[in-house]
Amino acid sequence: MPDGPAPAPADRIGRIERLTDPAAIRDRIEELAFHAREDILTLVPHTELSAAYLAWIRPLALRCLRRGVAFRTVMLCETLEDPPTAAYLREIERHGARVRLIPHATERLLACDSRAVALPLGGGPTVEHGALFTEEPAIVASVRALFERAWERATPLTPAPAPTENARLILAAMCSGAKDETAARGIGVSVRTYRRRIAHLMDHLNAGSRAQAALLARDRGWI
Repeated sequence: MPDGPAPAPADRIGRIERLTDPAAIRDRIEELAFHAREDILTLVPHTELSAAYLAWIRPLALRCLRRGVAFRTVMLCETLEDPPTAAYLREIERHGARVRLIPHATERLLACDSRAVALPLGGGPTVEHGALFTEEPAIVASVRALFERAWERATPLTPAPAPTENARLILAAMCSGAKDETAARGIGVSVRTYRRRIAHLMDHLNAGSRAQAALLARDRGWI
């Protein structure tokens, strides 16, 4: 006989919470946002946000941004045709949120860190009328991957400005294939400065690697 309790059945691994009351759903989202430490991701396939929703979500988003939580959201391009929604998106962008727009989307999701996600019941477009909350790692990873695919297809709310001549030199040196020491010496900066500027450019381009940064820079005609 094996020692210890029997393992839980597979369908009971990970907690899934089903809520249908709008007030309870908002309370749960506020709780997740309060405990977020790394990032909050949202994909919202609405053409506009209601006045009541904006009055609720605006202070919630701003509190998270003030705490240093990364906030990324993908919205439909049509939302810019609704002045209150457009004003909200530009406000949170000014406070550090990263906002992108996409022509078409049907999924609605919310992810807090790599810890928890919320999805609408029945696969519908809203969570306000029924939502599933879960911390099951496999579901959280799948939902975050879905968001990242939408993020990659979307375009920034405010396009990135063209790079300076110095940034172009850094990009060209990075793409030359030369070692960092050689590339830095060629443009007259220290290796530390060279690497710091590359890191800044990678962040500016939302690139996860130097190779991806080079591809994105070429796509934009920067090099």
